[in-house]
Amino acid sequence: MKAVWKFEIPRDGVIVMPFGAEVLQVREQIENVCLWALVDPDERQMETRRFILFGTGHPIPSAPMKYHGTAHLKGGMLVMHVFELVKETS
Repeated sequence: MKAVWKFEIPRDGVIVMPFGAEVLQVREQIENVCLWALVDPDERQMETRRFILFGTGHPIPSAPMKYHGTAHLKGGMLVMHVFELVKETS
């Protein structure tokens, strides 16, 4: 059985979540940037994942990242784009 869990993205972007969680959506909620992920609530192994927020027009480094969504804050005056740092496999 799976469930959808909400995670508020902290300033450092680090979120610990059950291993294999699938990010479904990124949105704003009460002026916070949040993500919702499909998780196995019985999964005992946790993983640390890193999310980075970039404002529109700001430079984005060419690091391996995956885009997850955009959040509109302050009545749409601040738009943040959420990327996840992807671990490179060799």
